[in-house]
Amino acid sequence: MGSGKTAADFGAKTVLIVHYHRYDGNYAGWNLWIWPHKPVSIPGAAYQFTGKDAYGKYAIIKFPQKYTSLGFIVRLDDWKAKDVSVDRFADIPPSGVAEIWVVQGQHDWYTDPSKIDISPRALGCFLNSLTKVDAFLTNAIETKNWKDEVKVVIGGVEWPIKNVAPAIPGDITKTNYVEVTLAKPLSAWDVSKKMILQIKGFSDATIYAYKALNDPIFHYNGQLGPIYSEHSTTFKVWSPVSKSVKVLLYKKASDTVPYATYTMKRNESGVWSVKVNGDLNGIYYLYQFNSYGKIRRAPDIYCYAADMYNRKSMVVNLNKTNPAKWVEDSYKGLSNQTDAVIYEMSVRDFTSLPNSGVPKEYRGKYMGLTVHGTTYDKIPTGIDHLKALGITDVHLMPIQDFWNEPFDQYNWGYITYLFNVPEAQYSTLPSSPVATIKQVKEMVMALHNAGIGVIMDVVYNHTSGVGKYSAFDQSVPYYYYRIDRKGAYLNQSGVGNTIATENYMARKFILDSLKYWLKEYHINGFRFDLLGLYDPQTVKEIATQLRKIDPHVILYGEPWGGWGVTPLFGKGDQKGMHIAVFNDNLRDGIIGSVFDPKAKGFMEGMKKNTVIERGVVGEINYSTLISGFTQNPDETVNYVTSHDNYTLWDRINAAEPSWTLEQKKAAQKFANAIILTSQGVPFLAGGVEFARTKGGNGNSYNAGDSVNGFDWSRLKAFKDVDEYYAGLIKLRISHPAFRMNDPKMIKEHITFFPKQFKQVTKYLRMPLALVAYEIKGNANGDSWKNILVIYNGESTPSEFTLPQGKWKMVVNAEKAGIDTLKVLSGKIKVFPTSVYVLYQQ
Repeated sequence: MGSGKTAADFGAKTVLIVHYHRYDGNYAGWNLWIWPHKPVSIPGAAYQFTGKDAYGKYAIIKFPQKYTSLGFIVRLDDWKAKDVSVDRFADIPPSGVAEIWVVQGQHDWYTDPSKIDISPRALGCFLNSLTKVDAFLTNAIETKNWKDEVKVVIGGVEWPIKNVAPAIPGDITKTNYVEVTLAKPLSAWDVSKKMILQIKGFSDATIYAYKALNDPIFHYNGQLGPIYSEHSTTFKVWSPVSKSVKVLLYKKASDTVPYATYTMKRNESGVWSVKVNGDLNGIYYLYQFNSYGKIRRAPDIYCYAADMYNRKSMVVNLNKTNPAKWVEDSYKGLSNQTDAVIYEMSVRDFTSLPNSGVPKEYRGKYMGLTVHGTTYDKIPTGIDHLKALGITDVHLMPIQDFWNEPFDQYNWGYITYLFNVPEAQYSTLPSSPVATIKQVKEMVMALHNAGIGVIMDVVYNHTSGVGKYSAFDQSVPYYYYRIDRKGAYLNQSGVGNTIATENYMARKFILDSLKYWLKEYHINGFRFDLLGLYDPQTVKEIATQLRKIDPHVILYGEPWGGWGVTPLFGKGDQKGMHIAVFNDNLRDGIIGSVFDPKAKGFMEGMKKNTVIERGVVGEINYSTLISGFTQNPDETVNYVTSHDNYTLWDRINAAEPSWTLEQKKAAQKFANAIILTSQGVPFLAGGVEFARTKGGNGNSYNAGDSVNGFDWSRLKAFKDVDEYYAGLIKLRISHPAFRMNDPKMIKEHITFFPKQFKQVTKYLRMPLALVAYEIKGNANGDSWKNILVIYNGESTPSEFTLPQGKWKMVVNAEKAGIDTLKVLSGKIKVFPTSVYVLYQQ
């Protein structure tokens, strides 16, 4: 088809012809995602298989530009699955035409059709216990006739088989998913030998140790990674499947040849170790694994420092990364999670623009959060703004090392590579791992000195890549990830792979990493990206073990996985753990569907009163109707927007384009006034206090500084909104009635007023989008005896009759705080889209 032809013969400058073979012959929904890779990388696009031949389906992709390399992925529909999880790249020859033959489930492809091998084979073959091998075959076999047909060979020796049966109990005996039961168990050392499944008429299949590695014999509870002293460093890495492991030492990150190589020794659990004498501070290193017949080199998943391009780990004397007075950093966290007011931001976004007032060399950097005295038109910006606003904790979007190419390309960072290493992009000296670590600590200390806790956004649910692009996969192929029966990586995260948190040593890694950040960097809390993908036992262990170190640590996460995935840890599973999950019920109740910016919520007059009331009481079981997903109020994170999707201001503009500026500002105040006066843990998207906009971009993860950067000039333009937010935060922090941490107390002290109605005609009345409640009896030790809160979501004024007596107003449509604005009694007028707070002392 393409042999002997040039790109010009196809009317193009670059041509890629892809032939694709599936053993089941089912090509429905399968297509290609292709992108130019070299000499320049640009975003990809979908291409369909349009032709058919004896091999299978094929596609001819033509580009009008000249490229030397194209990336390609064979995928199902719109990313439902990938045929092979890793990105693959086809080189384009001088003719401009590359023709390749791709086989289902095989990473390598053919360029010579005469060498194509599509004989039957195992697409996935895994040791799932020390006596069980599960294999998914391209063709069905009759399991009753397994004798003399099926063999298992371990280290060149045939291993006795007890039985071969369908892997799914109750399945018919002729099947392509089989379970081979061994007559005797393998030892801890056998898994490092060459393990082969042989089936008559099939290609030999490598058996990969998977769930078998969860056997207690492989459990290791000691320290892993580089154990440093000034006199020696001991390297420890877990890789029971490796035949041998070496540590390679380098003077510089750019060196290609190690100056020294040390052979490591293994213990029964699969931990390889070696002690190297001398002071190795600043020395770079890689591990070299010999597993499954291949040599694999990778950084240390447990390393604490690495070069700026993630190429090599580095040994570091952490004592030399401490800034002055670091040992005196003794910030104490909050007594309860409900005492927090969380402010989410990206290190880069917060100070990336010139009008932040931060010195140029610190913009978008860790050090940008250490600078005091910055202003925009005499209005405080940066860390001084945070202090003036009154928030208690900043939630930093990912600062763990993430894969980025090119290095300084904008990205939110939800593509972690080395979890114990801080991201170098935010350092003023990215080529110095020591400087990067030190600057993170300086940032943390500066925030602590301002009375602000630091919460890290962590992404242990997936990695930036798999295979050769994953240090985890290089250490122990497949083990750290969830895979299906064919050996394909499960895409529960929506970004290509999912960490198997339930696997013992994967769970250990997550726990070790969290404890490291907590201790070494004085971190005060963690937000877990896609917490819904974690198994419940791991979440329980996280809460238990971290609170032994810091009883005040703040823990919360997203109770969902990727699109359409049923969560393992969803809303309700957190009950009793004192871990909070994001309350998307309240979010959507206030603003409408997060996925449709034009959908309307309570703030636009929709009658979502019950949803709002559930949010007000922290989603506890308050009554038959007002009942949510929590056992305690500290288990709900109340919010309306975050870094994902649209900013609140952009959301309001999309839903209500005809509203006046004042109406939009009223909604900007109203939405988070509900959040800041509800029981639970309030969460604010950074910049919401000055109506941050991303120009209507609903997914700005790679949109750059011009879209994502905080535009501090809006502090002046929306001064009233900023002051309103600061007033609400002061109200919440000053009055513990809004921060109850006991469901019994909430039931005793909060009373809702009956639903309010509007008389439309003489005989017709309609319910109002208005919720009112009273917090009675000096709740939670509050100095105010009774507090009345009114939320009017209507676009027109409403009337409300106050309970008996005089009431001091501290929040209305225009101002918020703790100072009395008016003293009222009887019937009052409540302005549209507004929150009122009044009290009796």
